[in-house]
Amino acid sequence: MPVIDRNESSRRAALGAIGGAAVAAAMPAAGGERYRLGVMSQMYSALPLDEAMARIRKIGYRYICPAPKFAGEAVFSADAAPAQRKEFQRRMRDAGVTPFISLGGFGTEPHKEGALPKYLAQLDLCAEFGIPVMVGGGPWYYTKFPTVPKRDKLWQDEVAQFFAAMEKAVRHAEAIKVTIALKPHTGITARAKDCIDVAKRIQSPNFKIAWDAGNVSFYEGIYPDPDLPDLAPLVKAVCIKDHLGNRGEANFPVPGQGQIDHEGMFRTLFSAGFSGPLAIERVDAREGKRTSPEMVDQRLTQAFEYLTPLLDRVTA
Repeated sequence: MPVIDRNESSRRAALGAIGGAAVAAAMPAAGGERYRLGVMSQMYSALPLDEAMARIRKIGYRYICPAPKFAGEAVFSADAAPAQRKEFQRRMRDAGVTPFISLGGFGTEPHKEGALPKYLAQLDLCAEFGIPVMVGGGPWYYTKFPTVPKRDKLWQDEVAQFFAAMEKAVRHAEAIKVTIALKPHTGITARAKDCIDVAKRIQSPNFKIAWDAGNVSFYEGIYPDPDLPDLAPLVKAVCIKDHLGNRGEANFPVPGQGQIDHEGMFRTLFSAGFSGPLAIERVDAREGKRTSPEMVDQRLTQAFEYLTPLLDRVTA
């Protein structure tokens, strides 16, 4: 573990206090919300921040995963000045939305040369914005997906480097009270059984799993995953996406219109005590980034109309 100077210790303590308060505020209170459903706002990242937030809130969502930029302006980013970041937080609050999860763990791979400080900076952003969970993935398994994996010796070396870096990242996450949650993304987190092994590798209350059934279907061709009941107690967040088609087929329709059994997934997770963020990640079907804001509005509305009655029923 690296030596930490007193200034750095003070900075971490301050972030820890912010993060701890944020986690307490984000967790559902007794008699309060039974679940927290939100959206990953990068679906609107081509729009200015205020318009994106207004669209999300108008549909009915109150929680978001903030995109790094909106209309080219750095928002959830270390590139934005501290005063600007506070202003962005105020504007989100004024719009009636609350950041509750981050995809900051995909912004950089912590085991790559010079990347760990950037990874830690993403964790710091979570603490600053009151976000209790940062979602990431393990190292990418393929030279060419889905047919050419990396050479095994190179792959094993990369995995060892990843876990060495992650040990340091988790210690930082503990200090600032943010949870790192890895999600299925091939390789070490390909399926539920692999995620169980990963969670055992680093023993920490701040190192957990973010479940993503759509990724397991897309990357592995498996739905539902038979080992989810065993993994469920370790799941602290859910990235919601549906998938339609065979393995590797990039078709992510509105939740409820694909092959993912959302009701079975939710029942498994909530019966295991799940209380974390539920964030819709994709509704772009086959269009990908070409999906217009108006189409996103329509599809997120359909997702809201499907998921809220389902979650009400499951958590009743």
